Amino acid sequence: WHFHYGLPVTATVYFHTFVMSLQAFADGVVALHQGAQRIGGIFGIEIPVTEKHIRKYSKQILLYKCLGLGLLFMWAFVLDSTLGCLLTLGTMTQGVALGLLIRKVLSERSVAGVSRKMLILNIVATVFRSQSTLVFHGYLPYFGVGEILFPLFDLSVAAMAVYLVVLTYRYSHTYSGDSDSMWVFWVVPLALCVGYLTHANANGNSYTDWMWMSAVWVEAFSMLPQIWMSRAGCNFTGVTSHFVALVFAARLISTIYWYESYTQLALHQYEWGVGLLSWFYPGYSVVAAHALQMVSMGDFMYFYLTNAASRGSVLAMNGKLDL
Repeated sequence: WHFHYGLPVTATVYFHTFVMSLQAFADGVVALHQGAQRIGGIFGIEIPVTEKHIRKYSKQILLYKCLGLGLLFMWAFVLDSTLGCLLTLGTMTQGVALGLLIRKVLSERSVAGVSRKMLILNIVATVFRSQSTLVFHGYLPYFGVGEILFPLFDLSVAAMAVYLVVLTYRYSHTYSGDSDSMWVFWVVPLALCVGYLTHANANGNSYTDWMWMSAVWVEAFSMLPQIWMSRAGCNFTGVTSHFVALVFAARLISTIYWYESYTQLALHQYEWGVGLLSWFYPGYSVVAAHALQMVSMGDFMYFYLTNAASRGSVLAMNGKLDL
């Protein structure tokens, strides 16, 4: 009976289900696109609706597609740990932000509104952090392929930042040097001091533990030069504003991760140079550094969201935000 009747019936049911699934998928895409248009209108973002628009925004769309594929890849390989992938997700988001910035610079042949000092501080933070993450696993997200993906994405982000620094010299005639005037030479010495006094011993190696904590504090100050440029009267284009917003999102993801995980940095054995006092949690230092990032970028995000809601240009400190 199965071969004479059951197989054709089963094949017909499967085919009908497949066709209905395709129809439901198509309806879902249309509904999703309509919803995206409405949400984009609220935030002043033009959602591509024609082939001409799609060609115009093809590179931006490609970057977001890569981010989406990365999320699917992590979801497929994360088994029972949803918290561990947040740190890698934050690094991926920062990579998309830098990708948008590179695309903007290359298309406009201009680095106006881009802080070279911000890029250099991000590179320094990655150099410090990589001395730990490339050799030891004490501070890596604990999930599946996360111990491989996080250092890989981290180095990719640093390579993109190096390329942007090169572009600031190639298009030096457009570089806003007068606005990028924040004095940042104190950041690295301060980060090294705080890192030495408050580092954990998750690696069991004092030097790499010190470098990792120093990277956390360098990164805490890394976006200040970019924010300073808006205070100095530098006008931000739409892509530059979205870049800062994406970096804020990346740091927010990292903040959530460490807020939930900072207790894992408890000292395994107290020793001189590890923590200010024997009862000091090195995790407190990590949470404080991330809180500092949220506060330092909070005023920019306020004006960014205000501007997005009003669909126009509003004054952001002394400069102008244009979405």
